Formats: sequence, structure tokens, C-alpha cells
Amino acid sequence: RWSLRQDEDPSPRVDRRLHFWSRGGIALYALTMTFAAVDWAMSLEPHWYSHIYGVIVIGGQILTAMMFAIVIAVRLATIPKVGEFVSKERFHDFGKLLLAFIMLWAYFALSQFLIIWAANLPEETPWYLTRRAGGWQVLAVLLILFHFAVPFVVLLSRQVKRTPAALGAVVMALLFMRFVDLYWLVAPSFQGPKLSPHWLDVTTMVAIGGIWLAVFVRLLRPHPVLPLNDRYYQLAELEGEGA
Repeated sequence: RWSLRQDEDPSPRVDRRLHFWSRGGIALYALTMTFAAVDWAMSLEPHWYSHIYGVIVIGGQILTAMMFAIVIAVRLATIPKVGEFVSKERFHDFGKLLLAFIMLWAYFALSQFLIIWAANLPEETPWYLTRRAGGWQVLAVLLILFHFAVPFVVLLSRQVKRTPAALGAVVMALLFMRFVDLYWLVAPSFQGPKLSPHWLDVTTMVAIGGIWLAVFVRLLRPHPVLPLNDRYYQLAELEGEGA
């Protein structure tokens, strides 16, 4: 609502309000999502606990949000006038941020594994023992390869980061791996030590994601895509005129 008001009101008051409340919003999000991750997912196996579990979920969500923004940017780059502000330099920045978030997710996941495996406590290690047998280990290997190793190597390329189509392909593959990661975290709590996927596992995600995406597009369509009175947009516009 404030963002739409910013399109109509050129005064810096709305811009300052957006920046002020976003700071508190980030802290509130970190707290609420940590509690949600514990209540919705970690509590499925009440005998197991991890102090970094909420951080892992938050890191994955930040990575997903970054990838969604890149997908939207790839689409916007094909629109005249709007595409002028989604340049190769912007995609280069997107690619660098994506690489950083991939490494951050891997760092969180590895930290949890190393701490639990080194401690070797009987109430903690069964969580990993379940996920390294019965077919679940295949998903674990896929996550190591295609959620970290392969994207890490590919995104080291400057050309890939500056090419919207190539970066978009990497992002689409990573979005699928985000689903695999969530499935690997949650599904063993229901299915037990043997991997037994059900068609509802995919259709439920598609249905919920489809509803969210439909609402997103419906709300976005009648409004300007670019933030007309945002100071960064105005600076970019001036740079374009100068060039």
C-alpha cells in the first residue's frame, strides 16, 4: 500500500517510512519464521532438536525469494522501456547475490550436520541416520550436487551472470532443488526410513504456489512495475539520460 502511495506522492516522507519499517520488519520476520519453523517442522520429531534449524529455513527462504526476483527480472528485461533498467550489470549483481546466498545456505546446512555428527548424541543423530538410507540418501546427494556444487561452479562464470537466459535456467533448476530440500527436511517425519513419494507431494506444492502466484500477478497487473518516485529509480533514470 505504501509502495503504491509512493507512486502518487513524490515527497520523501513515504520513502523514509518504507525504509524505517522495513528494518523492524526484517527482525520481526527472523523471529516469527524461527518460531514457525520449530512449530511446523522441527516439532514433527519432538525428540530431535537443532539450534540452527530456524536459520536454515530462513536462509532457504531468502534464497527462494532472490530466485523469484531474478525470474521476474528476466521477464521484465523483455519489456521495452522497463528492460532499460534491467541491464546486464543488474543481472551480474543478481548472480553475485545468488552465489552468496547459495554458499550461505550450504554453510548453515553443513554447520548443523557437523555439530550434530561430532556430538554423536543418541537423540540427535537418528534424524540424519533416517535421511541417509532407504532412498533418502539419493536426495541428499542431489542436494549436495545441484543445490550447491554445480550452481556454485556455474555462477563463478561472469558470462552466465550477465546473460538473463542462462541465469534464468540456473534459477529454475535451483527452484526445483528448493522443493527437494524442503521435502528432504519434512517428508521423512511422515514416511519413515524409506522414501515413498506420493503424487500429492507435488500437486499440493503446485496448488499452493499457483494460488500465490495468481494473486501476485493479479495485484501487480493494474499498477506500475517500476517505482516511479523511488530515489534509486530516479537516479538510474538520470544516469540513463546522461549516457
